[in-house]
Amino acid sequence: MELADPKAPVLIGVGEASGAKLKQSQGLEWPSTVDLASAAVKQALADSGAGEKLAASIDCLLSIRLFHDSGLPHDCGSPENLPEAVATASGLDPEHLLYGDVGGQSPQKHLNKLAAQVHAGEYKAVVLSSAENMGTVKRARRSGHELDWNQPATRDMTDLITQEDKMLTAYEWRQGIINMPMAYGIVENARRARIGMDRDSYAKDMAKLWAAFAGVSLTREHAQFARDWTAEELLADDHGNYRLNDPYRRWMVAQDAVELGAAVILTTAGHAAALGISEDKMIYLHSGADASVPLMSLQDDLSVSPAMQVAFPKALELAEVDAADLGPIDIYSCFPVAVSLAMDALGSPDRSLSSYTLTGGLSFFGGPGNSYSAHGIVALVQALRKDGSKPGMISANGGVINKESVGIYAAQPVAGGWSPDRIAEPVRIPKPDHVKPDHFFSGKAVIKSYVMPYGKASRGAASLWLEDELGLPAIGVLPDAPEDTDLIGLAVDVVTADERNIAKLSG
Repeated sequence: MELADPKAPVLIGVGEASGAKLKQSQGLEWPSTVDLASAAVKQALADSGAGEKLAASIDCLLSIRLFHDSGLPHDCGSPENLPEAVATASGLDPEHLLYGDVGGQSPQKHLNKLAAQVHAGEYKAVVLSSAENMGTVKRARRSGHELDWNQPATRDMTDLITQEDKMLTAYEWRQGIINMPMAYGIVENARRARIGMDRDSYAKDMAKLWAAFAGVSLTREHAQFARDWTAEELLADDHGNYRLNDPYRRWMVAQDAVELGAAVILTTAGHAAALGISEDKMIYLHSGADASVPLMSLQDDLSVSPAMQVAFPKALELAEVDAADLGPIDIYSCFPVAVSLAMDALGSPDRSLSSYTLTGGLSFFGGPGNSYSAHGIVALVQALRKDGSKPGMISANGGVINKESVGIYAAQPVAGGWSPDRIAEPVRIPKPDHVKPDHFFSGKAVIKSYVMPYGKASRGAASLWLEDELGLPAIGVLPDAPEDTDLIGLAVDVVTADERNIAKLSG
């Protein structure tokens, strides 16, 4: 096979696994992350058509970091060296073992860098592997079944974790922002305020978007929560769809009780051809871009995503395409606002709501920790193999819309040849000078956004995004917030006590 660009990085094999399928095929009742990841790797090897020959040439395996090792540990443990455990279970013996960074951006972030490394000859063939099994962990807890997935290491690995950002700060926690639905709820209402919509109209828009995504989940073999929801059902209490907070219900947020694994295999077009892999299996990474901003309390506008606004146009520019030219897209969809902000950053091209996901998203396909976008990449490769007439895009989001990685893929090689400058240098957007870390104050303020938690029997205090009299952003808490009231634009009096900005409605 004669290739125009033999050094071009290409994806040549993709695979997925799920607990339900492993139970059917292997009788596994309590699948470990190694079980799930290695099953997906074997699927990816088989998908390439080169099987054993490809396996023998793999010299690097990167495992996406488990949530268990990302500050959210559970009692069941994990291998001391996950990449080694996955490689061994997959029948591989790569020279290089890598363990990924924290965040949902990490699958695409790592592929961007690995593509340049493969092009430079640092690696011959790379497996990117992922798995999460919080569904197994939760089933074991409910049944009292004890699991031990600890496994000693016999080799060294390279840990790629960075200390750039945590998910949430102590300052944010003290103001009641204790989890992702609370954090994203503030971002969601901030966007609603920016576009001038009332609560009911905005909720209907979220439900329409999520209903469109739910329909796509029915097309994916390994979807964990596939169901054909209507927009009306997503706004009602039926089917366990209770209110989590204002603005979210249960089925409008990422669902982590999954048993999922994914794998993709990256090499050069030349090596793939030497292994006898057909060109119609090869999907080319045309460009990549990464951007990040500080955590939410260090930003001055939560209604937009500066990281998306930088990464999206850069990736499109490097790939020499416009947003309107894109075919299949998978937007990271942990919450509706993650998709809405991505649509905003793309310029809201004329396409259907369902066309922004290839899996059904993290509510209906499932939310496997840091790993979701590995499944999005699998689905994108499959879509481009089926119809390669237009390029495709992956948008991978981490943190609270503060880390973004983008990849533009195509079924054809880059005209004129691939070069490393198609992977942009990561951009770190600094904190605005006027924003104060851990801003405590006493005085008057205006509510710019809010989120109000709802328990199954009662609701808690509202967490607020405030603007003080000097125009400085801050986060606070409103203990006696009125129920079912739009708090945006209301004036409050704030007193600092016990490291909290405690607000009371003025007048």
